[in-house]
Amino acid sequence: MKKLTLLTSSLVLAASFSIFSLPAAAQDLTAADRERIEARKNAKTQLPGERVGRVITKALELYNEEKIDEAIAVLVDADPSGDFDKAFLYRFLGNIYAFKDIPQAIKYLELAVKPDVLGFNDQAAALKILADLQIQEGRFKVAIESYRRWMRFTGENDPDAYLRIANAHFQLGEYDKVVPAADNAIRFAKEPNKNHYLMKMGAFYELKRYPETVATVETMVQLFPEEKTYWIYLGNFYTLVEDYTKSLSAFQIAYSQGFLEKESEFKALGQMYANNNIPYKAATIYEKYVKSGQIKKDRTMLSAIASNFQAAREFSKAAEYYGELAKLTNEADAYRRQGMALMSVQRYPDAITAFNAALSRDADRPGSIHLNILEAYFYQGKLKEAYAALQQAKKDPSTSRQVRSWDSYIKDRAKTKGISL
Repeated sequence: MKKLTLLTSSLVLAASFSIFSLPAAAQDLTAADRERIEARKNAKTQLPGERVGRVITKALELYNEEKIDEAIAVLVDADPSGDFDKAFLYRFLGNIYAFKDIPQAIKYLELAVKPDVLGFNDQAAALKILADLQIQEGRFKVAIESYRRWMRFTGENDPDAYLRIANAHFQLGEYDKVVPAADNAIRFAKEPNKNHYLMKMGAFYELKRYPETVATVETMVQLFPEEKTYWIYLGNFYTLVEDYTKSLSAFQIAYSQGFLEKESEFKALGQMYANNNIPYKAATIYEKYVKSGQIKKDRTMLSAIASNFQAAREFSKAAEYYGELAKLTNEADAYRRQGMALMSVQRYPDAITAFNAALSRDADRPGSIHLNILEAYFYQGKLKEAYAALQQAKKDPSTSRQVRSWDSYIKDRAKTKGISL
């Protein structure tokens, strides 16, 4: 299964200069937490010193002229004094570095947030972009802590942050930690989000907790019934818990809605019909999409079509496809199976041709095939030919018992009819 990628460069860059609009205080905050957050929000706005202000203004002008390197040079050459001026300049420098050198951006943003002296919005923005850049650089462990630090600072239970935490745990292979993070993303989202459920589904699947995987996808198809892949996931995951009836139902719904498009999906539908003892539907689904070219006509598929028609007692169709299989593979067993299907519809001459084709290809247990030929001749009333086939069957020790019973039976019938063997 593909792992979810939840960050893009454009998202990071857009976020780097954003002003955060914060929602109402989130759930699960204590009174002390709320008081702390409100005090920080309402604190008097502090401005950088005049010298740092001039540097920032100059750098911003250069940035707006798309002279990023020059803007960075102006900021790097500055020599701010005091924790606030340093943090203010480092945040601005980190934001600009995010466009060209993410490790450097992370370095300066870490310096900016460490003293915790920036105004509420600036500190929150710096913490958030720091986490975003860390996860983009694959620094998943520190990114997890940065997102949690941002949520503690702002009081937000942000579903996107929880999703990114879940993704970081997923990338680290910590699948057991993915689920609670994904659940928090689901809990705090204003509307159902597909990515939250996909993350949870993926974690349960990797943990081999298949009943929970199924339950998650059952929720997904209820919330997002138009998503065709979710129905296919559901059908496939039901097989993991060996619930083939529900698997077939999921695939039938997907099929009726036109959601099945790939060869593997049509094959899965056919297999579910077969698993539910509906061989005729299995055979006709396979046949339809082999003829349309959406399923490759190969040995496996021809064998599946033929055997399912055989199980459905559609012997003429079974013989047709065993014949195609025989032409494709030139294998004795395919000819033998074709002969048996032809016997079932009393096409004895054609059956004999198929049986002889099997013998000419060094079939296993030739004695049993000679006995099949014997029967085909016998049911046509050709006792001499049947007796000749019996003599060939005698050469195979594995069929000695059947040969004895047929021997006396054919002789008696020939005597009654006055036929000399």
